Amino acid sequence: MAGLGVTLVMLGFDHTLPSYVLIPLAMLAAMGFGAAWAYVPAYLQAKRGSHIVVTTIMFNFIAYSLMLYLISHQLIEAGSQNPTTRQFAETGWIPQLHTLFTSLPNSPLNLTFVLALLASALFYLIVWHSRWGFELRTVGTNEHAAGYAGMSVSRVIIIAMCVSGALSGLSSVNDLLGSSHRMNVLFTNGVGFVASPWR
Repeated sequence: MAGLGVTLVMLGFDHTLPSYVLIPLAMLAAMGFGAAWAYVPAYLQAKRGSHIVVTTIMFNFIAYSLMLYLISHQLIEAGSQNPTTRQFAETGWIPQLHTLFTSLPNSPLNLTFVLALLASALFYLIVWHSRWGFELRTVGTNEHAAGYAGMSVSRVIIIAMCVSGALSGLSSVNDLLGSSHRMNVLFTNGVGFVASPWR
């Protein structure tokens, strides 16, 4: 679903916006779509007691079916028989590291690697050095104790899932803007399709 956000931004603006606006906008769309998709199972767990593993796996199948329809019928490249979009304009391509640093070997490694490192560092700082991070760890360890201490367990669960969706949404940027430069039905190659959250 995060890939859908990236794709809509690219198909709508890749011929009009400069790279320094287009790529961050696509990243924000990926995070927004990922967070929005995670919100529903988060709400169902926090407010209705639904099991997060079951609902998220079911949502994966819904997302796949929705993407199959959109790519095959709405976003397909004109005149193409393959379920894929047109190639994104080069203004939306994330540079590969070997083009920036000639000492590196030719590989698909791109600047999203740096983005992943920054996101990891920010995640660490928030989880281990912020009030919300303390609440997150407390709820994850013992929901009853967290509630007794006055923490809003449902709020923490929903925010944690939305943040998780936003961060996982960034992974779509690596493939769509750093490698394939187009959306197709199997762009994730099944990675994370039946993955379940853990504490």
